[in-house]
Amino acid sequence: METNQYMEMFLDESREHLQSLNDGLLGLENDPEDLSVLNEIFRNAHTLKGMSATMGYTKTAELTHDMENLLDMLRKEQLKVSSEIIDVIFKCVDSLQEMIENIGNGESEDLVDVSELVRMVNAIAKGESVAPQAGPAAGGEKAAAEAPASDMPEGCELNDTDLMVVREAKNSGLIPYWVHVEIADTCLLKSARSYMVMNVLDELGDVIKSIPPAQDLEQEKFEHSFDVCLVTDAEAKRVEEGVTAISEISAVKVTEITLEGAKKEQAPAAPAAKEAPAAKAEAKPAAAAKPAAKAPASNNAKHDKKAHVAGQSVRVDIEKLDTLMNLVGELVTNKVRLEQIGMTHRLTELTETLEQMDRVTTDLQSVVMKVRMVPVSQVFNRFPRMVRDLAKELNKDINLTIEGEDTELDRTVIDEIGDPLMHLLRNSLDHGVEHPDEREAKGKPRTGEVGLIARHEGNNVVIMVTDDGAGINADKIRNKAVEKGMISRDEADALPDADAVRLIFLPGFSTAEQITDVSGRGVGMDVVRSKIESLGGHVDVETKIDEGSVFKIKLPLTLAIIQAMLVKVQDEMYAIPLGSIDSTINITPDDIKTVQNKEVIVIRGQIIPITRLNEVLSVPRGSEATDEDDIFVVVVHVGDHKIGIVVDNLIGQQEIVIKTLGKLLSGLKMLAGATILGDGHVAMILDVSALM
Repeated sequence: METNQYMEMFLDESREHLQSLNDGLLGLENDPEDLSVLNEIFRNAHTLKGMSATMGYTKTAELTHDMENLLDMLRKEQLKVSSEIIDVIFKCVDSLQEMIENIGNGESEDLVDVSELVRMVNAIAKGESVAPQAGPAAGGEKAAAEAPASDMPEGCELNDTDLMVVREAKNSGLIPYWVHVEIADTCLLKSARSYMVMNVLDELGDVIKSIPPAQDLEQEKFEHSFDVCLVTDAEAKRVEEGVTAISEISAVKVTEITLEGAKKEQAPAAPAAKEAPAAKAEAKPAAAAKPAAKAPASNNAKHDKKAHVAGQSVRVDIEKLDTLMNLVGELVTNKVRLEQIGMTHRLTELTETLEQMDRVTTDLQSVVMKVRMVPVSQVFNRFPRMVRDLAKELNKDINLTIEGEDTELDRTVIDEIGDPLMHLLRNSLDHGVEHPDEREAKGKPRTGEVGLIARHEGNNVVIMVTDDGAGINADKIRNKAVEKGMISRDEADALPDADAVRLIFLPGFSTAEQITDVSGRGVGMDVVRSKIESLGGHVDVETKIDEGSVFKIKLPLTLAIIQAMLVKVQDEMYAIPLGSIDSTINITPDDIKTVQNKEVIVIRGQIIPITRLNEVLSVPRGSEATDEDDIFVVVVHVGDHKIGIVVDNLIGQQEIVIKTLGKLLSGLKMLAGATILGDGHVAMILDVSALM
């Protein structure tokens, strides 16, 4: 079968299942008795195995199958959940992740050596549960050899291993079926139809075998029919209806596998010497019969719901959304141009039409923006596993709390904030939270608390990384900065504690005494600041000794279409993002004071430095001189810091579409991008952080 057309879907869904496996394993580690979490982990592993096998990635399918066997033993309480088993399963998930990424990069899954991992998984299984099952397994194999299954379609055979799986399924209350599927003679894509059938059957239960094998189905090496051995709790009618619903399926026959002969041979399997334990073992499944019967129904209900939702949603390439956003941006630009023409020529009919167009354009823009918005959980979900592994490496007890994961951000922002957040979390775990003994000596709980919090604040999203650790010692930061030659001793002593702490954002700064895998190379916090500022955001830190630290990131909701204030300097037009503007005021030359050779103004008792935009940007003087008796100042802020920007004139507020400057002009400071105005002229967008 031509799998390229399904590759993107396979990769996306595989990554989702791997993320769910990570989350589930973390939950199981916290509560080993939670059977529902274990069932969900098993289902994700099983689905991933089926998808990999269908796509022809046998090594991925085999590793998942071995992992699935281990999970099944945990479900059946043949093994007890332990940290050793959790660690091994985590390693399996990591290897699967690497294999999936290799496949996504066009490389072979065989690049990942999993032989040692498979040996570990099998060793755990054999050491804990193979010996007690030796009797039944042997008996089962004998039965399989002596008694063929009844009611099997002609040409369909199950080997000893398949029969043992079918038998165990029947003992668990599940029903094994042979599903015979015939595809219409007129069907042009038999492989696609077989893939869809396999997906439907995989949702209903467990596919044990297909005749011909899955690989032959993928490569269309079959006529117009094939058979599948399915184990499920669903009725035959439901299986038949599920497959029949697929187009170009001409006939479906579902036959239950009875295995009467095999059942009779199973009785001698239990050793007589262990009669009492056997009775006890039988009593337990009997007591759990109701929940066991109920669980599959619940799982099926969940999958039915998911299938319904999936039918109402579409996966869209981000490039197509970018194109759609650009087209909406062009529409906004032309709408503004039409408004200007209407105002200039006073065309009533045009004005009325534009009012309607304005509403439609605004609604369209809103919809496109919402389509591009994704929850920050897409980024947050990767961190619980990282924190767990890093805490083990550092021998620390850490509890990670995540809040506001439903908060939404533009996709372009989401794609960029992963690395900064990872740096901040690693910093909190390594430098912030103390070792358990040290915390206990300070009267703190041995387990440290680290928080990852997201929330909306106006047109921005605030993301905070918090910890209840040792805090940041301002004196230590000053001494390190002086030692590294970043500032002089006099400058360091003159710095307030809050500003001294912010020195950690300087390039190359690190307080770690030794370079480790976690930190100490001085390439963490400056990367965070530069990345966040490149997204039009701001990062700051608040800290208290022995109480902890809070790193606060403030980001714009979107980077595509924003509200801005248009200002004029000489003959040039500039745009200042409205989210950065504190106020606009008119002053006279007498209002400008000089402090330490710098111009400042006083607003409501607060001293605010000012900068003249024409001098900063070296704007050439026009033919018309500006009226010095009427000076316009736009007061902007970044965090708690404010600055006044002196301009020649205020044009007004306008919706603008941000255009990147391109590689040639990407190194320009002070400018964050450009926009095309309604009259066709280009206005540069000021980078307020750089002006600071």
